[in-house]
Amino acid sequence: MFLFGTNLKMHQTPHQTRAFIHALRERLTAVPNAGQAALWIAPPYTSIEAAAEAAQGSPIMIGAQNMHWADEGAFTGEISPPMLKACGAEFVMLGHAERRTLFGETDDALNKKVLAAARHGLKIMLCVGEPSAVKEAGAGADYVAQQLKLDLRGFEAFDRLLVLYEPIWSVGAGGTPADPTYVSSAFDNIRCVLRHLCGAAGESVPLLYGGSVDAANCAQYARLAQAAGMGVGRAGWNVESFIAVLTNALAARQLHATKTT
Repeated sequence: MFLFGTNLKMHQTPHQTRAFIHALRERLTAVPNAGQAALWIAPPYTSIEAAAEAAQGSPIMIGAQNMHWADEGAFTGEISPPMLKACGAEFVMLGHAERRTLFGETDDALNKKVLAAARHGLKIMLCVGEPSAVKEAGAGADYVAQQLKLDLRGFEAFDRLLVLYEPIWSVGAGGTPADPTYVSSAFDNIRCVLRHLCGAAGESVPLLYGGSVDAANCAQYARLAQAAGMGVGRAGWNVESFIAVLTNALAARQLHATKTT
């Protein structure tokens, strides 16, 4: 299955998210090979419950964009794993580039969050990626390897882990799409680290790419041998563009599979 979805960031009210998902479900019926996709959406906290209700009975998995590691406590403005589950979240996105850079989220904090998510049975979409200065210094592989090793200390639930590679320099408005060869090399590095951390289980952890993905460039990422899916930003925030990117990605994968058999 091709894991395809979007992080809505700070967009959409519950009413808007509900309408968005209903419209997606209608449009999916006309997408060739749609049955090969497992879709995911990470709405704002306030829209999780509405999203889960709208997605019920569909192949759309609903998750959260972040969480605290504690079950409860005096942490004003935070949200706990049990709260997310009560709202209908199935996964949580942790370590997004914007959380790391804009909010100073550390690998130590992420390790606590990863372990807490596993303890509560949530799937974990761990985001990793290097800033532009690190890339230019040729140290991207080491940087990402360190993120993985620190964030996954003591972690054992590798059957519930997904890794989203999103180089910081490619994320957000003005971001630069990564060269597919560079992404492929990053995937190889991530896979190597996962094997080191968990042995054979590291082979089956899905690897996704995210960073300035759109309908024009998605095919080159979808065809990568290690790519199990992709995360789409602003190109996934309305139904038409979401469907356009998904359609092109699935078509590219189908064509690639035909050529290699």
